[in-house]
Amino acid sequence: MGLNLFDIAIWWLVLEIIGFITLPFSCYLCRNLKDSGYCISKPFGLLLLTYIGWIISIAVGYSYISIMLSLVVIAAFSFLIYIKKGFVHFEKKYIIKFEIIFLLAFLIFALIRAYSPDIYWTGGEKFMDMTFINSMLRTTGFPPPDPWMSGTVTYYYYFGYLVVSNLINITGILPSIAFNLATASFFALSFTTAFGIGFNITGRIKYGILTAFFVTIAGNLVGFFQLADIFRKENALNNMLSFNYWTSSRVIPDTINEFPYFSFLQGDLHPHMISITFQLLVILLLLNIMKSNSIDWRSILVLGLSVGFLYPLNTWDYPVYLILAIMVIGCNQIFIYSKNHRIKMKFYLISFASIAAMAAASYLLYLPYHLSYKIDKTISLVPSGRTSLIFYMAVYGLFLFLIYTFVLRNTWNFNKNIFKLSLILPGIAALITLFEARQFIFNIATNPKTNDYELLILLIPLLVLSVLSILKEKDKNNVFILILILTGVFTSLFCEFFYIQDALGSGNPIYIRLNTVFKMYLQNWVIWGICAGYIVFCLRDYFNSKKAWGIAAVALILLVSIYPVFATIGKSGSFRGVPELDGMAYVKKEHPQDYQAILWFRNITGQPVILQAPGELYEWNTAITTFTGLPTVIGWAGHELNWRFPKRSEIDLRWSDVDKIYTSGDITEVDGLLRKYNVSYVYFGEAEAERFRNPGLFEGHPEVFEKVFEYGDVRVFKLKKN
Repeated sequence: MGLNLFDIAIWWLVLEIIGFITLPFSCYLCRNLKDSGYCISKPFGLLLLTYIGWIISIAVGYSYISIMLSLVVIAAFSFLIYIKKGFVHFEKKYIIKFEIIFLLAFLIFALIRAYSPDIYWTGGEKFMDMTFINSMLRTTGFPPPDPWMSGTVTYYYYFGYLVVSNLINITGILPSIAFNLATASFFALSFTTAFGIGFNITGRIKYGILTAFFVTIAGNLVGFFQLADIFRKENALNNMLSFNYWTSSRVIPDTINEFPYFSFLQGDLHPHMISITFQLLVILLLLNIMKSNSIDWRSILVLGLSVGFLYPLNTWDYPVYLILAIMVIGCNQIFIYSKNHRIKMKFYLISFASIAAMAAASYLLYLPYHLSYKIDKTISLVPSGRTSLIFYMAVYGLFLFLIYTFVLRNTWNFNKNIFKLSLILPGIAALITLFEARQFIFNIATNPKTNDYELLILLIPLLVLSVLSILKEKDKNNVFILILILTGVFTSLFCEFFYIQDALGSGNPIYIRLNTVFKMYLQNWVIWGICAGYIVFCLRDYFNSKKAWGIAAVALILLVSIYPVFATIGKSGSFRGVPELDGMAYVKKEHPQDYQAILWFRNITGQPVILQAPGELYEWNTAITTFTGLPTVIGWAGHELNWRFPKRSEIDLRWSDVDKIYTSGDITEVDGLLRKYNVSYVYFGEAEAERFRNPGLFEGHPEVFEKVFEYGDVRVFKLKKN
């Protein structure tokens, strides 16, 4: 099908229309920003579309009509704001530049996705993501059914899939193509929202672009070491063209260390990737509040709506951004009332009321979701296996260099004695890092560590200096950045002392921190990436006045630029072959018989249950559910175990029952189990043949099973009604 230029144009046009409809609303809320909120009109529009559509769907059911009705509601609100407040006059040059940046980011990343479009069953979560998107397209209400455990509701945060489902419903684009267009659009939305933050805090377009680069494109320092290792070996050019993009996401042993560009390049349309756009939206709304000189209750409530949106989108983000919002609102209140030189009781009342209103809105506006989904996971103490300095520096080296320079400069400005003392611990941390680097490079140790708590040597001084700087700082922009720095420090420290219990850790104790570090380090990257862009702006004179510092900074920026260049080449197969956006195209070639069955099942309406072989993790199975959204009795059980942890009895029972259905010779037992799970169709395809040999029982009882589809070795049997 090629590049699907018409689909690309339709998808882009719909995003533009959503942004245009929402523009009066975002401008009204973001009056304190230089661009009057233009940069968030698209992501804010998607948020409103998803939330309002969800609320309407709870009442009348989820459908194309409920989605379009939510667009009408947004348009009506925007029209009323336009009538009341008039239209905001934007700088035309800025709008043109912004839209060109958005379009280029979208098109370039769509092209990148077109060279590795496959919604593959291994090497990521694409199979899961496609499963839940297709299931969402079939759902008629909320909470949505779980396609991997028929008859139950989804026990996983699903708003990211709802965002994508809405766009597919509006555009009418084939889901397997929309999958890759959505990935490209979330990259473009993240890039331009990060750009908007950088522009609104510095007033300069080039620093907006630099901020967007740090957040969404830059890699970690491991990319440089990968390239250096390639040049040490033979066939350097070929190895360079087949650069392993995966390595840089697995830095700290027994954890995952994704950063935004890896997530976008990997192409899993997963909640943690989708949420990057909406994390940036929250940060920009907080910047708008920080720049205000009074409390605007409408902005506070919209902030609550946006922070709360993170809970059903990617629950890991909610507590971090709730705390960040509380700190920003509190600090802004201090700024407002410190002008009077006296903090009165009114300050405490308004501060408490505004924080309480925001926090309450973030929860109560999503009450139907909270009532339908209970988290049973608990927070536990990390017993051992904390992060080594060398690996932490490999992940955040550039950001730490810039952030420490910034806070040390601030410290020098208000107390030179503290500045001198504050150099001691970071200096020790640098020496430890060098020592560990030597051990790692010369294969003395694969996980070098001087002490299990050595990261505190680096982070505690940064925490203390950031707090002291906030207390002394008079510039609101600086305070905002210092709060972001502080949030990143708290996030990293949390991962050193606590972890969220899940099935991964219970299965193997070395993985207890895997998911916690994975999700929270990604938040940390987004937050510190914003800081890095602003700090380069603040320290721009240092590039000339402090040559050594300038050389080091430029060198580090060049080093983090290595990964996106070579990883993109490697992931895209050096851009050889014919670009293709249909993520299902490979199925026709590699699994032609299952492919024909998928096309047949697509014509079935509703959500009848299909029996398939139990889902082995990251194997070709449950493909009918993945590419049609039709529920199966038990899909990828490992994922279900993690989501429903510590409960597993129902999952184990389903696994056992499905095995019995396919292997039992007792038609009475099989018929009873099929009706227990309300199965309508029994599928016997590639995975089933490999595991269960032949469909003899189903073939031999036409009084119970009607053969409704046959292609090659594939059989589909429909269970007859009593």
